[in-house]
Amino acid sequence: MVDTLVAKLNNSAWSYQRGGHGPPLVWLHGLWGEPNWEAHHQQLAERYTVYAPVLAGYDGSPAPEWMRDLEDMATLLVDFLAAVGLNRPHVVGHSLGGWAAAELAVFRPSVVRSLVLIDPLGLAIDWTQIPNIFYNDPGLLAEIFFADPTTPAAHRYIPSPPEWDERFITNRVASARLAFAPYLHSRKLGIRLRFADVPTLIVWGERDALLSPAHAEEWRSRLPKATVVLVKGAGHFPHVECPEACVPRLLEFVERVTVESVPA
Repeated sequence: MVDTLVAKLNNSAWSYQRGGHGPPLVWLHGLWGEPNWEAHHQQLAERYTVYAPVLAGYDGSPAPEWMRDLEDMATLLVDFLAAVGLNRPHVVGHSLGGWAAAELAVFRPSVVRSLVLIDPLGLAIDWTQIPNIFYNDPGLLAEIFFADPTTPAAHRYIPSPPEWDERFITNRVASARLAFAPYLHSRKLGIRLRFADVPTLIVWGERDALLSPAHAEEWRSRLPKATVVLVKGAGHFPHVECPEACVPRLLEFVERVTVESVPA
């Protein structure tokens, strides 16, 4: 059973879904949000209690007036964890959600048990070479994010422009507000990642056309406790395109950290 709930934060409120049983795991969505409770959520919920919030500014969670960037989002994430009573959950973030997770771990490493960053935004080897997802032909978006843009899963996350509904448009506006300037990266995060002293798994789709797999090594080199897994045949959504290769590796990492963090 999956519950849809609202968390009252300090000066705002977040919608979130909760399902499963076991240690807490927080899933932070990417640029376009989550269409619904998806297969990867359910796979994780078989072993963990999954909390999947709608990030501030996205459809279902209004942004406070003062929020400007992902650093501000990190402060709201601290409030969210406190509001739902989570003590050092595992945090999994995809794309923009990975950026938010990294900012959280820099800001408050003590509140995070482990990080899984799936094709995260936030670092750019050369931002001028990244496709512009806000100016490009909207009809080509799915080709940037998915190795195979013709699948039902790709269409669910990035529908064709005539099918864009209020939810998708709201999420697109939120992403532009948070990640357009500077474009899809932070000028400071790379310097501060040394403070994110938590076990970290970096997962990257080998066919990511938005951010090349070279970015995975950039993240690994800047984090104190990071390892990298590349997912063959996947684009920017490896957990959606290749769940059979991605999700078991994610679970293996989280379960190892869970066991190692239990007091003897």
